[in-house]
Amino acid sequence: MSTTTGRTRPDNPRTRPAKAPLSREAVVEAALALVDEVGYAAVTMRRVAQALDTGPASLYVYVADRDELMAGVYDLALGQVELPREADGDWRARLELLVGRTITALGGHDDIALVALTKVQTGRHALRVSEEMLRLLRAGGLGDATCVWAADLLDQYVTSSALERAGWLRSQRALEASASPADATEQAMSHAAGAELDAVFGALSHDEYPTIHALRGSMTAGGDSESRAAWKLRVIIDGLLAQP
Repeated sequence: MSTTTGRTRPDNPRTRPAKAPLSREAVVEAALALVDEVGYAAVTMRRVAQALDTGPASLYVYVADRDELMAGVYDLALGQVELPREADGDWRARLELLVGRTITALGGHDDIALVALTKVQTGRHALRVSEEMLRLLRAGGLGDATCVWAADLLDQYVTSSALERAGWLRSQRALEASASPADATEQAMSHAAGAELDAVFGALSHDEYPTIHALRGSMTAGGDSESRAAWKLRVIIDGLLAQP
C-alpha cells in the first residue's frame, strides 16, 4: 500500500537491487566463502542457496550434488597457487616451492583438502598444478613410472599437511577469540600442545611404553613447524632420487 505522499514503500520489490545472475562460478565462489566462514563440514547446498538468495533446486542446474560443488571449491582454492618460475631455482627448489604454496592455498580454506582424499581432482587448476609437478619430477631425472607414483605420494603429503595447517589455523582463531593475542602465536601454541602431550605421556606406564618415555622429551619439544615441514619434504625427495 502506498503512503499518503505517493512515495513507493521502501520494501517494494521494485526498489530492491537486482540479484546477480546465477552461474556455476557464482555458486562455487559462494561455497568457498562459506567454507571460510563456517567450515567445510557445515557447508550444505541449502546454505549455499541461502547465501545466494535462491532455492536449493536452482543450484542443481550448475552442479550435480555437494561432491561436485566441493570439487569446484577445491579447484578454486588451487587457483591461488602461483607456479614457480625459472628464477626461483633449480627443479628441486621449484618443486619444494610448488608443494609449499599448494599446502598454503588449501590449508587456508579449512578442510577443503579432504576433497582430494577419495577422488583424483581434474579441475583446471588441479591439472595445472599436476602438470607442473610432473614436469619438475621429470626434470629431476625420474623415470616416467616413478614420476607418476612420486606425484601421488606428494599429493598425499600435500593433503595431510594442508589438513594439519587448517587445524592449526582453527586453533589459532579460537585462541584469538578467547584469549590474548600472545597466546595465539605459533610458539605459544606449540608450547601448550607440548605441555599437554607431556602430561599424557608422563602418566603412561614405563613398563608398557618404555620407548615413548625414552623419547618423551623429543616428542613434546615442539619446534619450528617450517623446519619440520622442510625436513619431511627433503626426506621424500631424497627417497625418490634414491630409487633405481
